[in-house]
Amino acid sequence: MLVPEDQIWMVVVGFIVAFLLAFGIGANDVANSFGTSVGARVLTLRQACILATICELSGAILLGSKVANTIRKGIVDVDMFVDLENGPAKLMAGQVASLCGSCVWLLVATFFRLPVSGTHSIVGATVGFSLVVLGIRSIRWIGLVKIVVSWFISPLLSGLASVGMYYLLYYLVLSKETKLEPALRLLPAFYGTVILVNSFSIFYEGPPMLHFDRIPLYGVFILSCGCGAIAAICIKFFLVPHLRRRVLADSGPTPIWKTTWSKLRPTRVRIVSHSYSGSSPGAEAPPNQMEKVTTSSLEADNSMPSEQLPPSYDKQNDKMPDVEVETNTRKEESTNILDSSDGTEKPQKSEQKPRWPVKKLHPTRPFPSLPGTTEVSMPKVLEIEAISVENSLPKKDATPSNEQLGSAESGGTQINSTDTEEHESYRVRTVESRVFSLLQIVTAVFGSFAHGGNDVSNAIGPLIGLWIVGVTQTVNSKMPIPIWILIYGGFGIAIGLWIWGRRVIQTLGEDLTQITPSTGVCIEIGAALTVLLASKVGLPISTTHCKVGSVVGVGRAKGRDRVNWGIFRNILIAWLVTVPASGLLSALLMYGFTFLV
Repeated sequence: MLVPEDQIWMVVVGFIVAFLLAFGIGANDVANSFGTSVGARVLTLRQACILATICELSGAILLGSKVANTIRKGIVDVDMFVDLENGPAKLMAGQVASLCGSCVWLLVATFFRLPVSGTHSIVGATVGFSLVVLGIRSIRWIGLVKIVVSWFISPLLSGLASVGMYYLLYYLVLSKETKLEPALRLLPAFYGTVILVNSFSIFYEGPPMLHFDRIPLYGVFILSCGCGAIAAICIKFFLVPHLRRRVLADSGPTPIWKTTWSKLRPTRVRIVSHSYSGSSPGAEAPPNQMEKVTTSSLEADNSMPSEQLPPSYDKQNDKMPDVEVETNTRKEESTNILDSSDGTEKPQKSEQKPRWPVKKLHPTRPFPSLPGTTEVSMPKVLEIEAISVENSLPKKDATPSNEQLGSAESGGTQINSTDTEEHESYRVRTVESRVFSLLQIVTAVFGSFAHGGNDVSNAIGPLIGLWIVGVTQTVNSKMPIPIWILIYGGFGIAIGLWIWGRRVIQTLGEDLTQITPSTGVCIEIGAALTVLLASKVGLPISTTHCKVGSVVGVGRAKGRDRVNWGIFRNILIAWLVTVPASGLLSALLMYGFTFLV
């Protein structure tokens, strides 16, 4: 059947608004799933967007039917519209009002930077339009109470699941002195669990079009456990040995072109000499904190008549251009280090010889002496700028702060001086990141798949009701949910991700708590597991709130001061405001459709 001509405008408006809702979800929520993977350089932006598109569409098609039915029939008693005059048209107008009210509230909340949920907006807007038409008797209060209770239980369950995984990971890996082997032993179990849960959510009461609903329960368990076991075996015998070799060889996943460019680009060195004023009995001046400068073929005499200077020399500003070094030049033959005690230079020799000669080198002229500094004479390879930093002489046991220490710029890369303890902690974090990097991708896929099954249905649930009522002209139709509408919502999310989500996915920062690769895995698995279970039950919960529960739970497990409780308070306030706000907007629109149009 075709939609009546006088109702086509409602269908068109409904499709446009539903697409805008899906677009907004893709621009914000989907980016959260892959943000950590992109930030850790495990995935590129293009790879993350491609994976997110596939996972969102798959989740919407395979898991989205139940949640969409809950939005369409579980909140409002649609059978009551049968007795109304022109009931189908009023129900269609109500679906349009709920879509528009939810969309307007999300736009307003985004403008004021309030962390609201599209799920809450849709539920509140659905309640709002039904109250205008039929009053409180049209609300399925039992279903509504179940949904509202799930909003508060789901973050708690998600947080408990993530905290449990974090404690397991802490006692088995993070608390060990040597973390590499325990982490590698735990990886197959993590991968197997993720694949098992995903497989179970797909096969158990799966979509009828794939005939997954005909698989008995024991068959679902066999298929799910088999997929998880196969994944664990593959990780054990293929991925774990590869990771062990890569970490032990200290070979990170840096592309070859980056390594080559680091050897080709010019070298520019900036040396800072510190002089200290003041005196204190028994005080000792701290050693000169300076990065070691290495180059090849250094010559003692760097003076040259001005007429012999190269054309690129800037006589007016007395500056030299950046040094250009030929490809694959080795720069480790000798070094001049300034000794702060007597102001002399101490050459440092190295055994290695350059493989190829250095060419295209511009000579430098000595810089004029600056007050409080020692004149530095360097060879013709590097441009040296001597700078004086005046500091009061510290106490005997004091250590200069990072701001007082020198820094070197080599090839445009800022190198800050750090102590041994910081260096060791960085090395440990690097090992942790390499071991859990691929698992980050799997958990991101896990979360994106669950998001597609739940939030896509939230955005297009009213649209499904609008289309079915418009086509059948019955308010209680048993028509199955068209798959193409689920795909339509999935594409809306994908387009939002590719256009605006690329910006969000690059934004790195700390919101509720600091997240490391290992804790990020626990957070993603706990949140995605809760959302998947809710999708199978048919509860429209918020993936954002599940992730908030996981983040707060893991942060609190690490320490009370590890959580930004101010942001958490704002999120709680937004939870309470969203439902009445979107319901009020939807009610106003429905009032206009009913009594003014």
